[in-house]
Amino acid sequence: MDENRPETEAEAEAFREIEQENMPPTPPETDPVREELPARGKGKPKKPRRSKALRRILAAILTLLLIVLAVLVFVFRDALTAENLRHTFGKASAVAPVREAFTYETGAEQVFAPAGNGLAVASSSSVQLLDEKGQTVFKQVVSFEKPAVLASGERALFCDLSGTGCIVANMDGDSRVLTGERELLTADMNAAGSFALVTAEPGYKGLVSVYNSNCEKQFEWWSGSGYILHAAVSPDSRSLAVLSVEKEGTVIRFFALNSETEQACASFPDRLLYDLRYMDDGSLCAVGETGLCFLGADGRIKGEYPLDGQYLLDYTVGTDLVAVFYSSYRSGAGGTLATLDRSGALLGTAALERDVVSLSANGKQLLVMTGGGLTLYNDALVRQYANETLMTARQAILRPDGDILLLSAYSAERFRF
Repeated sequence: MDENRPETEAEAEAFREIEQENMPPTPPETDPVREELPARGKGKPKKPRRSKALRRILAAILTLLLIVLAVLVFVFRDALTAENLRHTFGKASAVAPVREAFTYETGAEQVFAPAGNGLAVASSSSVQLLDEKGQTVFKQVVSFEKPAVLASGERALFCDLSGTGCIVANMDGDSRVLTGERELLTADMNAAGSFALVTAEPGYKGLVSVYNSNCEKQFEWWSGSGYILHAAVSPDSRSLAVLSVEKEGTVIRFFALNSETEQACASFPDRLLYDLRYMDDGSLCAVGETGLCFLGADGRIKGEYPLDGQYLLDYTVGTDLVAVFYSSYRSGAGGTLATLDRSGALLGTAALERDVVSLSANGKQLLVMTGGGLTLYNDALVRQYANETLMTARQAILRPDGDILLLSAYSAERFRF
């Protein structure tokens, strides 16, 4: 038996009291987290206090940012539209083309001309005029060897430049066929619908016939000294300019449609000009292999833009500006794009890495289509918008309402930046 074991209950109770008195005191319960932290003023700051301060700082910054954002939204609330946001953050992209009812007949030698917000299409087998909604207002089967089409806002002129006749159609669906006995060489139509036809004439170097918008003949002029290359009717349908090649070089003659007397003449010895276009103010732009020449209605030269030995690859004459694309090479290496005002003064230039597929001017804007995409410039060639994707369309037309028609062989798609 254990000698220290108490024999009675009283002895056991006394023994327990002695053990409790001799045991060390039990430490008070402590918070594990607080126990690990150093005392105030000693060592590093307490972790909970640091986390709480950081959270307060972050919350204050977030609140400030939300306040600034709310102020910006309120100030610029009128500009935060889907269209403006797309213009701001998506200048290198564009809205996907919207398919419309611009469908037409295809054929060999297919050519296009904008008719206001509509479209005129000609090929070797058919001619067609569509209104601004893409609805066909006129269509006819033809047999053209060399189709050409010119258009104004309300009508279109369809020609076979190796044939003897042409067709005039308007947006009401009415049409008229003009037949002749002589070969049609060139044609021109102004914005008012008046047009000039140049035909071959036995015993002469050419005949110019001018018609008003009702297809009534107003004027005729036979050339006995030079072969007529082109004739253009002024925007007000009161004057005529005739470009011809004579012994001394290229000559531009000016006529008033109410008189057979020549009004003015401009000669360009040793220079070949092959195209002539009126601009909106009545001035003329003559295009040649060596450059462009700008003349007033009185035949006086207002300005020139020489190409300095480079090749003229493409050009367009708008109402307010002229755009030219030229290069040191005939194709495949890009070149220089330039815009000129009505007097021939340079407005802007831009270097292009790709060749131009088509140019389209409307007012003070210029649309340039290359194999790599579409670019819209202002008259100073400052880029406004661009869509840098591979373009498979044949031509792009900038319409008066600001959108674009991408033309393929069978249909056109509306496109807007």
